[in-house]
Amino acid sequence: KIHAKGERELTDMFERFVLHYGFEYEFCNPGKGNEKGHVENMVKYSRNNYLLPALSLTDLNELNEQLWEKAEKDWERIHYEKKRKQSELHLESVAKHLVLPEKEFNCARIMTAKADKSGFVHIDSKLYSTSPRFAQKKVFVEVLYDEIRILNENYECIVKHPRLYGNQAKSMVWQPYLKLLAQRPKAIKYSGVYDHLPSEWQAYLKASTEDEQKAALSLLAELMTVATFGQLNEALMTASSNGHPSAEQIRQAFNAQKFNQQLYQDIQTSEEIPKLPEVTRGSSHYDDLFKMEEKS
Repeated sequence: KIHAKGERELTDMFERFVLHYGFEYEFCNPGKGNEKGHVENMVKYSRNNYLLPALSLTDLNELNEQLWEKAEKDWERIHYEKKRKQSELHLESVAKHLVLPEKEFNCARIMTAKADKSGFVHIDSKLYSTSPRFAQKKVFVEVLYDEIRILNENYECIVKHPRLYGNQAKSMVWQPYLKLLAQRPKAIKYSGVYDHLPSEWQAYLKASTEDEQKAALSLLAELMTVATFGQLNEALMTASSNGHPSAEQIRQAFNAQKFNQQLYQDIQTSEEIPKLPEVTRGSSHYDDLFKMEEKS
C-alpha cells in the first residue's frame, strides 16, 4: 500500500522475503519509469532481442531454457562503457555479495481446503485431486505460481500438480487412487474413479477377474509415473491383439513401444491343439442370462 510522502505498507510475504535474504529495498514512485531508466532500458533490450517478433509457445519451461541460452551468449558481450566483458564485471560484483542462505525462500501461499467426496479440492475455481483417504477431509494447500502441493496435517506432501491456468478446469494425479483400488478392486465401480478411466481400460477391467484387476491397477499406478494414458491405451490395444492379456503382457507391450523392443512371440507347439469354444470373461454373461430369462 502506498501512503502519503512515499511511505509504504508492505505485505507479510515481502517482509519475510527481505528478512530471509537480508537486503535493503528502495521504492520508486508509481508511473515514474525515468527514476529507474537503466532498468527500463535493459527490459527494452531483452524484449527487442529475445521476445520479438512475437512468440508462439506451448511450454513455458522450454522457452525459459531457450532464453537462458541466449542470455549466456549475451554474457560475453563487451560493456558499452567499461569496454570489458560483462561476465568479468559480474565476477567482480559477486565477490562483494552477501552469502546466500542455505535454503531458498518458499514464495508460496498456504491455505486450507476441504476435499469433496471424490477427494478433489477447489483452488481458484480449479479442481485438484488429493487421495481417496482424504475425501470429505481438510487438507493444507501450498499454492505456487507453477505448482499446487497438497499437504497432510503434518505438512507432508501428498501429491503435486502443475498449476492450472486458462480453460483447464481439472488436474488428476492417478497414483494415490490406483494404489488404493489395487487393494480393493471390487470397489472401483463405486469409487467415482472408474468413470474417469479411458473406455479401453473400463472394458478390460470389466472382463477381468479380481486378481487380474489387482495386477492391472497396480501396473497402472506404476506406469502412470512415466507414461500418459494415451501410451498405456496403445500398450493395452497391442497386448489385446491375441486375446485378453495379463498385466505382464501389457507391461511388455509398453516396454516394446517405449524402448523399441520386440514384442513377445507365441510359442509354436509341435502338436496340434484342439480348438476350444470361446468363453465370455468376467460377469457380463450373467447380464445376458438375465435378459434371456426376462424375454422367456
